[in-house]
Amino acid sequence: MSPIFLAFLIMLASFLLLTLAAVVRSIWSFFVRRRGQARPVSPKPAGSSNLTDGFLLIGVATAWYAVAMGWGGQIAFYPIYSDFVPFGQEAFRALGHGYLSRLPILLLPIAAMCVVWVLLLWFPSRYVPRRIVWAIVGLCVGFVAVTPLSAGAQDRMLEEGFSEGMYAQLMWSNGARSVIFTAIGLLALAAMRKRWALSESTSA
Repeated sequence: MSPIFLAFLIMLASFLLLTLAAVVRSIWSFFVRRRGQARPVSPKPAGSSNLTDGFLLIGVATAWYAVAMGWGGQIAFYPIYSDFVPFGQEAFRALGHGYLSRLPILLLPIAAMCVVWVLLLWFPSRYVPRRIVWAIVGLCVGFVAVTPLSAGAQDRMLEEGFSEGMYAQLMWSNGARSVIFTAIGLLALAAMRKRWALSESTSA
């Protein structure tokens, strides 16, 4: 396993652990409020800082990078798999191995996107609604959940050769990821608009 792919997996694992911890914290706060036993555990007060604004800008940039990656694969690259079938299995495998050997470095910004958005649950940015951040984090979980389907289809085709069934699985699962990335991108723009539009209105 390459160091870059290992870094990608570590970032995704960190994202999932931070998300799980945020969910547990929210559930705990809800029950504490319901029972009235103690003051609820609340996240760090939202504020304006270079840190949270930096997270937000990185989140928006990486979200739209993910949109380009998703649709680029769906429209331009993955259809080439079927185009290579007439050239034989060796040519097909060479294409697949060449692509997968270069893929890890391209995936790091997408993993960074997930980590940055979950960090905004722990370090909220002023004027950015938490419901938007939660929605983006939920969509990132959806991306993590669907990725093994596309990765599995590619691995099986590299081992066994081109398969119409595996190719269809690759296309629909990557299509689902592309839709998820597009939703994240639009929500990220909405979050950025909230942050600076409301900031300017309050300072006017």
